[in-house]
Formats: sequence, C-alpha cells, structure tokens
Amino acid sequence: MSPSSTRSQLWGVAVVTFSAALLLFIITIVIGILNGLDWVEFSRDETVTHLHAGTLGWITLALGGVAFLMFTDGRNLSADEIQRARVLSWSLIAAVAIYVAAFYVGDSIWDDRIQRPIGGTLLFVVVIWFFVWLWRNNAASEQNSIARLGVMLAWVSLLIGAVFGILLGYFTAKGEIPGLDNDTATAIADAHPPAMVIGYLILAGMAVIEWTIRDDLTWAESRLGAAQMWILFIAGVVVNIAFISGLEEELLGPANLLMIIGVLFLVWRSRAELAPSGWRDAGTGLYPRFASLHLLVYLVLGTILIARVVSGAMDFDALTESERGFVLTFDHVMFIGVMTNALFGVIAMALHGLSLQTVDRVLLWGGNIGIVGFSIGLITVNSPMKRIFTPVLGLALLHGIAAYTLALMRSRNEPSKVDS
Repeated sequence: MSPSSTRSQLWGVAVVTFSAALLLFIITIVIGILNGLDWVEFSRDETVTHLHAGTLGWITLALGGVAFLMFTDGRNLSADEIQRARVLSWSLIAAVAIYVAAFYVGDSIWDDRIQRPIGGTLLFVVVIWFFVWLWRNNAASEQNSIARLGVMLAWVSLLIGAVFGILLGYFTAKGEIPGLDNDTATAIADAHPPAMVIGYLILAGMAVIEWTIRDDLTWAESRLGAAQMWILFIAGVVVNIAFISGLEEELLGPANLLMIIGVLFLVWRSRAELAPSGWRDAGTGLYPRFASLHLLVYLVLGTILIARVVSGAMDFDALTESERGFVLTFDHVMFIGVMTNALFGVIAMALHGLSLQTVDRVLLWGGNIGIVGFSIGLITVNSPMKRIFTPVLGLALLHGIAAYTLALMRSRNEPSKVDS
C-alpha cells in the first residue's frame, strides 16, 4: 500500500527519522544558498559537509523513514518489534549525525582527519543492522514487492559505497591503505562517488517512485518492474568494477546502456501517469511524476558525462569551469530533482493523502523551477542566473522543511489504522 492509504504502527518511528532528516537537510540548504549566491567561499571541509549532510543526513535518513513505513504496511507489530525499530531509528540518526560532524570539524581535532573513517565505520555497522531489519521484515510479508526490492538493492549499493567511503577516508588520512598498492588504493577511493550517485541513489529514487505511483505492486504483477530494479543494480556493480579495475573505457558504456534500459522500463510502465492526462488531479502524486522527469534528465546528463569520460574528452583531475558546472548539475538533478521530489512526496502523501496543500504547491513549483534555473546557470556558467534561482530553490525547500516538520510533530501520536 502507498503512504496515502495506510498509517503503519511505526509512524511515530518514521516521524522521528523524517524530522531528523529534514533538520540535517537545513545544513545542506544554507551552505548551498550562501555558496550559490557567491556570498561565502567555503572550505573543502564545509563543502564536503554540505554534500554528506544531503546524501546521508537528508536522503539516507529519509529513505530509512520510508522503509519503516513501506516494510510494515498492513502488519500488526508486537511491542518488541516497535521498540527494536525505535532503537534502530535513533541509532541510524546518531551514526549519520556523527559522520556529518566528522567532516565539518576537518583537522581541528586530528590533523589527519582520522575521525572520518572511524565515523564511517560506525555508520557502516548501523547500515548493516538496518539491512538485516529490511531483510527480516520483507520475509515477514506475504508477497514480494517491487518497491521493497528496490529499497533492499539500494541499501546493498549503499553498503558497497560505504566500504569505499571508509577506505577513501583512511586513504586521505594515512596516504595509504594497508595491503594495497597506491594505484589500487586510489582506484578504490575514486569509486566512492559513482557508487553512491549511480549505484545507490538511482535505485533509491526508483523504489520510492514505484511505491508512490503504483502502491505495493508485486513481482508476479509486473516482472518488468522487478527486472528494472535488478538491471539498475547490476549497472551500479559494473560501474564500481569499472573504476576499481581502471576499465572505465570498456565498462562504463555497457553500464550506461543498462541504466538506460532500466529507466526506460520505468517510463514505459508509467506511461499513463506521465502522459498529460495523468497529471490532472494527481494531487501529491505530482511529486513522483516530477521525480520521474528529472530521472530522465539525469539519464541524459549521465550518458553525455560517460561518453565524454570514455572518449577522453573530460579529465576529472583538470575540469574546466563549464565541466565542473556540468558535473554539479548531474549531481543536483539526482539529489534535488529526483530524490527530494520523491521523498517529499512520501511525506506529503502520508500527512494528507492526495490533497495538495500550500506547502506542496510551494515545493512543487518553487523547488522544480528553482532546480531547473539553477542547473541551467551551472551548465552555461551564467552566474547571474545561478544567483537568481539559488534563493528560489533554497527558500522553497526551507519553507517545506518548516511546514513538514511541524505537521510531522503534530501527527506523531495519531493512531495507526491497524491500531484503530
């Protein structure tokens, strides 16, 4: 069932997880606004904090909140199950917050920034614990859900990316990884960003879109839907292998082809919802529709990016200003266009069903117009355009955070439909 059709007994747990995610998202937005307006020149540590507060603080915590609802839909949970989920939620929040803080403090505690791989290892343990919870709750369900499959595969991809992140942190701190030569260590460290952006986030976005557009569709009802998740997971694994082995020219092309196939499967299966008639009276269902459109843009940008890397036309160690803008656009289309639309859609549907509220209209139009204008400004290296649309995007997101956080807090103790 979709978030608009029921309220899990873990609603209170999900509320806490969503609220923490929204609060950490503020860090990303404030740094983003000040940087986009060129008012503040941030250090490398602050920029990386901006990135991780968004990817882990906002997206991963919010996906955890989605999972608490998705994996317990319609089930009658025991008091022990609810308590274990509550402990898991707080553990994930604490681990993410510690890891984000580890980036912000830079070398003010330890000169080599060793706190980063330490914090990453702590988070890795909690992420494994969360995956075990996903596995057990999925097994307790009567049927295999395509959306749950997507979340589980995304979480596996997150684990892979986390390993690379820990190794990257250790390599940055110590200049080596024990047992590995320098070239291999560098390749593993370089595999972390694509493992997260391509392997993890695209699957997470697809899973949330799947749930909010088609409810809890099963494998038996759509084998094409299950196939799209597996194809994207395999594509992410191939990308990881490409960067680790140094076979980018040979493997990135096939990986991109798999991503194109997986996304086109989603588009084909969503053709009725994405057609002009499917947008009328969609209410909060507009969120996953916008996320789907941005997913197509992301695929086009990714295809261009991979083609330039494979052809040797782009060197990540010597990016021009326009190339840097292109890469930043690629990232932001996924972070904001796909994931933020999809995750806000779950919160909106869970709070007030399909009925559009003022906060939704501000987010849907301010957020999406903002990210489009901001992206065009980055790609064209048009600073005035970037400065115009940065506050449009940032203020729309901050308005959404404030409104949703208050609404979530008010709804925290509402009874679930299972209880009632």
